Amino acid sequence: MTPDPAPPAPGDAPRASAFPEYRRDPVTGRWAVVAPARALRPLVPHPAPADPEPPADCPFCPGNEHDTPGELFADRDPGTRANGPGWRLRVVPNRYPAVEPDAPAVGRHEVVIACPEHVTRAAELPRGAYRGLFRAYRERIRAHAADPRLGYTLAFKNVGAAAGASLAHAHAQLVATPFVPPVVAEELTRSEEHHARTGRCVFCELIATEASGPRRICETAGVLAVTAFAPRFAYEVWVLPKAHAARFETTADADVGELAGVVRRVVQAQDAVLGPVAFNWVLHTAPLRSAELPHYHWHLEILPRTATPAGLEWGGGCFVTTVAPEEAAGQLRGHV
Repeated sequence: MTPDPAPPAPGDAPRASAFPEYRRDPVTGRWAVVAPARALRPLVPHPAPADPEPPADCPFCPGNEHDTPGELFADRDPGTRANGPGWRLRVVPNRYPAVEPDAPAVGRHEVVIACPEHVTRAAELPRGAYRGLFRAYRERIRAHAADPRLGYTLAFKNVGAAAGASLAHAHAQLVATPFVPPVVAEELTRSEEHHARTGRCVFCELIATEASGPRRICETAGVLAVTAFAPRFAYEVWVLPKAHAARFETTADADVGELAGVVRRVVQAQDAVLGPVAFNWVLHTAPLRSAELPHYHWHLEILPRTATPAGLEWGGGCFVTTVAPEEAAGQLRGHV
């Protein structure tokens, strides 16, 4: 990873200037521009739609289990039957998959139905639903690792049409592929280079500096949430375990619960500051069946859709945001 002499290092105090500022992500080397003046440009308003009433034909609501493929994993009341009511969480194959187990584009595409209630705003999900969701991620990643054709499982959640969600009922997804996605591969390569050069994990260094820095949002004994140093979107947040761990599927139940609580607090804080904004979160972990890598650290990235990527972003890979991460962290800290 090439050192960047221009931007301040993670952990530095924010600059006082309102002029545009280049920043470089300490893990991937991706460039970003923090440009507060861009917030003053005229934009066509996009009001958030009101939360819809539960439609009678929502395939994720209890009683409509026949409208989804058969469940692969579920948290159920004792004595209830698979693919019927009585569940707290279900994992089913995606009815409209991007990849399939027996297709040329081999893989698995699964949906995690987070709760039986027709909740549409992630901020309104109870902590138990968050805990169940991350537990389901863990169990399905373990299941995918048993298939030697698969190399990686990307677990994610899309909220709102602007973030790619097609159904309002709270849910998340997993996509398993034979290859490691390029974004994760870049993290793996650059973090390995950093470890070879310094003998240290770049993520552990990030945690050590950010825990007492201006981008810290909240933490527990084992989990830290911070705004991204070089964000793709304003109010982008990274959630990391403090102890070094490359593989999310090794996370213990107690640690899953701790993670769930922090993520819920962050999502509620973003909702309080931004309103019901669309967002994505993505879980980055080590490839399936990998060893416990000394240079890599699993983490969750939460990306609120506070702007629309355009030419510079799609054509150049350089993202522009209008709110400094230090300012965003200060606002979020007031609501966690």
